[in-house]
Amino acid sequence: MSKKPKKKGGRIARIFKWALGLFFLAALGIAAYWYFLTIDNHDIYEFVPEDAVFVVEADDPIENWKALSKTKVWRHMKKNDLFADIEEDCNYLDTLIRDNKQIFKLVSNKKLLVVGQMTKADDYDFVYLMDLKEGGKISNFMGIFKGVLNAFGLDMHSKKIAGHDGYGIGEGRNEVLLTFVGNILVSSYSNKLITKALHQYKKPFYSNNEDFLKARKWAYKSENSESLAKVYFNFDQLDEYMAVFMDEVTGTVTSLSENLNYSAFDLKMHDDYAEMTGLTTVDMNLPSLPNVLSTMPKGEIRCTSVLPSNTSFFMSIDFADFDQFYDQISSTMHEDEGFKDYEKYKDQAGGFLGVSKSKKKQDRKSRRGKDINFFDWIGQEIALALVPINESGTKQGYVAIFHAPDKENSIHDLKTIEKKIKHRTPVKFKQYEYRGHEISYLQMKGFFKLFLGKMFKKFDKPKYVILDEYVAFSNDTSALHQVIDVSHGSKPNLPMEPGFRKFYRRFEDNSNYFVYLNGRKLYPFLPSFAGAETASDIRKNKKFITCFPHGGLQLLADDGKFESRLYFEFKTEKDTKWWEK
Repeated sequence: MSKKPKKKGGRIARIFKWALGLFFLAALGIAAYWYFLTIDNHDIYEFVPEDAVFVVEADDPIENWKALSKTKVWRHMKKNDLFADIEEDCNYLDTLIRDNKQIFKLVSNKKLLVVGQMTKADDYDFVYLMDLKEGGKISNFMGIFKGVLNAFGLDMHSKKIAGHDGYGIGEGRNEVLLTFVGNILVSSYSNKLITKALHQYKKPFYSNNEDFLKARKWAYKSENSESLAKVYFNFDQLDEYMAVFMDEVTGTVTSLSENLNYSAFDLKMHDDYAEMTGLTTVDMNLPSLPNVLSTMPKGEIRCTSVLPSNTSFFMSIDFADFDQFYDQISSTMHEDEGFKDYEKYKDQAGGFLGVSKSKKKQDRKSRRGKDINFFDWIGQEIALALVPINESGTKQGYVAIFHAPDKENSIHDLKTIEKKIKHRTPVKFKQYEYRGHEISYLQMKGFFKLFLGKMFKKFDKPKYVILDEYVAFSNDTSALHQVIDVSHGSKPNLPMEPGFRKFYRRFEDNSNYFVYLNGRKLYPFLPSFAGAETASDIRKNKKFITCFPHGGLQLLADDGKFESRLYFEFKTEKDTKWWEK
């Protein structure tokens, strides 16, 4: 369940107030460049604490900000309550840069890092790092600059910070702390965080971390003239960070936190879209689905052909060969809870199904009609989708789609299993036909959980239907009817929606993992999915959800890591011309 993030007295606004002082201070330091003073040079990443949640890296912060602030995405999103307290500061920063071009030109091309970190269980703050290069000599002139800054209304005073000569600008909760270590300016509103940064550089972590450096290098490979910044995520801290925004951290978030290491993205933003491309690294020492998928050959995303055009969400897992995929799951995830549940069920069911767990694989064609296999019918994709089941979209049904290219084999295996376990389950469901397709009930404990974990808790009493090349499961028969309608040709599928086709061209057809979101179709369902307080926040922020009609995340396996692409289209609801195309 989500909760509204706490508003710490304009924390984001403090970033901009800090930036104004920093850029002015840095400009003064670079103006002192002509002084022949020697300073120690450091890699800026030596100061990034090991427990950082995320890092935003800007190579030319002034120009990057000017480009970002002009986009329609930013101009729309800054109207959100979360950003309301910074709009005035944003406008002031724009004016300051415009009216003081020569001063701010001095800090061009000076790398800036904004590092997000936890300060306690339910709060976070930032450390700001800037590589002043030779401008780091400013530390030798701070006594002079104190008077200059005081003249500009900035109350500046000397103080010790973690054993370093430092300074405070302002007072109380609005006091910004700063110090210089060679060429690096280190600053924060939090004494705890600036102390961490100053301790970390003595034992650098990120500047020597091969996994992180590999991801960062990949993000720079995507860089071009449109790039605004690099964004890095440390998944080890993801669950703690998300606890700031959620009453209870979901199993999906915990799983990501445990099984992924780092993501590094190159950020681009235009008037009609935002895009991040880069690399995600996986902890190959832990048994997990990301571990398995990161070594798998890619498979085609097929489920869109049977999902209705009003689908609000789908997640697709793809592989070239299911036998290879399942063998890898068996060897990698044998200690996983879902795998244990399924194996226990399979052993129990094996006796009355006549299936031996140790039975050697046989050619599918020679086996058909003789014995059955739990997975023999699965092809190259497993997907989970949300499909609206009423006109308003406030009710939506979960549907699992399994690629099953051999319909005859699917019918034989699934119907045999269904028949054998029918009298052993307390659930009573009367089979019926819809558009010539039989809808039946089939309970296979652990079967769904094995592939997509706790997300498949939604399939406690699944009904299913066998189509020409797919098998669809759902608790809700209305959702199954929609999938059948699409397969029958009486309802359009996702690729028939012009906006989706345009969006989908941004991604590869072959994939390992793909997630799709339609903000406009998903929005009506979200309030019913959340608690009362969160539902109220969702309704209040409708225009900040529905402005993203199509969004997607794609992961492509690359020998234990994933090439990653995150892309969201931006269109406000007033932009009706776009929907008419």
